Amino acid sequence: MDLYPLRVEARRDESLSRWLWLVKWLLLLPHYLALAVLWTGLVVLTVVAYLAVLITGRYPEPIRAYNVGVLRWTWRVGYYGYQALGTDAYPPFTLADDRSHPARLHLDPHEPPPRWLPLVAWLLVVPHLIVLTALYGAASRQADTPTPIGVTAALLLIAGMALLFTGRYPRGLHDLLVGVARWSLRVTAYIVLLVPRYPPFRLDQGGSEPDPAPSGPVAEQQPRPAPQSSIAGSVIALVGGVLLLLPAAGLGTGGGVLLAVNAARDSAGYVTSPVERLETSTSAITAEHVTITGAGRWTRQTTDLGDLRLEVTSPSGRPVFVGVAPQSAVDAWLAGTAHDELTGFDSGTPRYDRSGGQVRPVSPPAAESFWIAEATGSGTTTLQWTATGGEYAVVVANASGASAVSVDVRGAARVPDLTGVGGGLLVVGILIGLIAVGLIAVGGIGLGRRHGGPPPGSPPIGPPPRLTPPVATGS
Repeated sequence: MDLYPLRVEARRDESLSRWLWLVKWLLLLPHYLALAVLWTGLVVLTVVAYLAVLITGRYPEPIRAYNVGVLRWTWRVGYYGYQALGTDAYPPFTLADDRSHPARLHLDPHEPPPRWLPLVAWLLVVPHLIVLTALYGAASRQADTPTPIGVTAALLLIAGMALLFTGRYPRGLHDLLVGVARWSLRVTAYIVLLVPRYPPFRLDQGGSEPDPAPSGPVAEQQPRPAPQSSIAGSVIALVGGVLLLLPAAGLGTGGGVLLAVNAARDSAGYVTSPVERLETSTSAITAEHVTITGAGRWTRQTTDLGDLRLEVTSPSGRPVFVGVAPQSAVDAWLAGTAHDELTGFDSGTPRYDRSGGQVRPVSPPAAESFWIAEATGSGTTTLQWTATGGEYAVVVANASGASAVSVDVRGAARVPDLTGVGGGLLVVGILIGLIAVGLIAVGGIGLGRRHGGPPPGSPPIGPPPRLTPPVATGS
């Protein structure tokens, strides 16, 4: 059987605690935090490695060592935790290979990846991802439909129950879970490490790789001596770079959104929403608790949301009314009368919250005196409002106050030129992002050089050699 370059090994504990698996999630919290940082660095460094392979045809060795170390750390945590529950030996906090831990991962030397592989590796693994998704049960969850438990989760639960009640871990379950994890790690290595060999479509179960029997003694692997320099600088650079990615992403996204809003402005400076159909069998549709704060001179100079426009069209041609009033006045006017409050949209479909009360007509809204801004008419009616601070409600109703309201509504707000603010935020976000990537590269490469695996040409992981004593021959 052909050997895959990524070798995943596991040695199950013969005696496992009955109850420890119930609290391993708590014990692993420090590892989960560390892996969140490490995997963020892995994603960034993998992109750098992709560019290096495309340009030079070589995968940078320090980045390879770092990425292998992250996969190794992930496998140790998964084997101890909820990927296999195979050991009670707490995983070490290191990227290096720990020969004393039951879970080990090693990448054998292999030929450089082809230059085109970074462009299509993600596409080539789609069949594997489909199979692994079915095994892990990573299906989408609907609001009212619970997602069924995945195959591996069910097997893991059975293994945990067996441990809890019998104190024994069925070997078949262990070997199957390790096989699924090995398959997943091979696919991950193909994407992250650009291993030139395509992952096999097979479930290699058991703690050992399905290697052919060695033809001779296997020399014991000597670990690479650790450098004497401290890793504090590399760790600080990596963590600092990951933390800087958060403001970089926020500033860049905010700048991009502002530039997109600016591009949507019309010649008068208005940003207009799509037309939405609103309908109710009651006498009014409201948008309530519209709170506007800080509508002073400084706010208007920076956001200029003082000019709001609402266009209401009656499909039937009936006269309609649209108005804005203080929330308290609208509450008093509609007290005891059922009406629909617009609370949002789901994929373009309005979502309402109906108030209590009777479905009955109201008095003609234009006859009331509490409106701050109002408009009445047939066809298309336009409400223009210069906003001031306060809590308001927007009301759409038939001009007569009768029940059954049906209108097409389109809103617009005047905004200033956002090119400067949006462009500035985007540039600052990009600059901080570049600094973050640089720090991640420095930290990850430093850790990779320190915790790299054995030199090329070292033999793979395998069982200790069995030496045959010499046989005396007759004289």
